[in-house]
Amino acid sequence: MTASSMPGTTSVPDQGASTSPPPSAAAPSGGWSELLSRQYLATVLVLAGGVALYAMNLYFTAALMPSIVSDIGGARYYAWVATGFLMAAVIASMLVSRCSASLGAARAYVVGFLVFGAGAVLNSLSLSMEFLILGRVVQGLGGGLLAGLGYAVIRGALPDRLWARAAGLIFAMWGVGTLVGPALSPTPCAPRSPARSSASAVTPCSTPPTT
Repeated sequence: MTASSMPGTTSVPDQGASTSPPPSAAAPSGGWSELLSRQYLATVLVLAGGVALYAMNLYFTAALMPSIVSDIGGARYYAWVATGFLMAAVIASMLVSRCSASLGAARAYVVGFLVFGAGAVLNSLSLSMEFLILGRVVQGLGGGLLAGLGYAVIRGALPDRLWARAAGLIFAMWGVGTLVGPALSPTPCAPRSPARSSASAVTPCSTPPTT
């Protein structure tokens, strides 16, 4: 006699007759479409934008230096405009992990953008090469922080399936800066006051040469 026919027992439903669960949704692909989707686009733009801003500014200013020297002088400090920027950027990049841990990634980015902007303001107000170098050092601190955060924040801001593509996109920003930075620099600008010529380190020349 089987268990199902014995009195006082309950029948066990056949497992094979049970309804199978609906198929689950397809797993994310981890491709470019997901990386650039609405869910992650803002994060990607901030990560890549900080590196692009640093790279473009570096090459953009280098292309403008002959015009800046002709306007405000200080040729003997020519190399220090780039050297001061890079030295400050290296120092700031070494503090990325500490800033990110103490302030959080979002606030660290805000600090980086604010410091970079403060350096741009100092550049626009510079009347001498020495003051311009000071502005470039401040910009380097902000730029180094932004560039370092671009790599340090990937693991915390994006899922692991997107790390490789996000890193590749950020690395590509150096190529973008190499091409776009010099292209944004104007070909010889009209003579101008020292304050306006110093601002060329931040924004392109908008006035055509005058005869």
